[in-house]
Amino acid sequence: MTSLPPSPGLPAPASVDRVRLIRRSMRCFVFGLLGAVPLLGLGPACLALWIQKELAEESGEPAPLGGAKMAALSIGAFIVAVVLLAWEQAGLVLALGAVLLALQGGWRFRRYQRAEPPRWNPARHLVYWGAGLACAGLILSSTIIILGLWSAFRGPGS
Repeated sequence: MTSLPPSPGLPAPASVDRVRLIRRSMRCFVFGLLGAVPLLGLGPACLALWIQKELAEESGEPAPLGGAKMAALSIGAFIVAVVLLAWEQAGLVLALGAVLLALQGGWRFRRYQRAEPPRWNPARHLVYWGAGLACAGLILSSTIIILGLWSAFRGPGS
């Protein structure tokens, strides 16, 4: 029995530096941990999400939400928060932040279980944890900023 020669139409899989892939996965997790700190972790959170996007492209996984989709979701959540604050529902703004955290966590967990990367990465779970913690930090930071701006505009006696 002879083996079939490779099809000339299919490209050969690109080689992946495995050590670099693992180190970048760990770096994404560390930046995600730092990004989970509200307000102080805005920079590391953005770096963690950037590294996650690059690792997804490098390992052949489905890409996470693009910048335009993420910006649209953020602007939508910001508008809902401002409307809720206009009706003096600060508790609902905090609830909105909690719901966004829960939805984001559930979405990432399902995506992690469903997607199987075509290339080897034993530290793949660290990328998902790092990106999840970074998103949680961004949501908490935006909630704190919105509530702070709202209390500043309302004045001290309101």
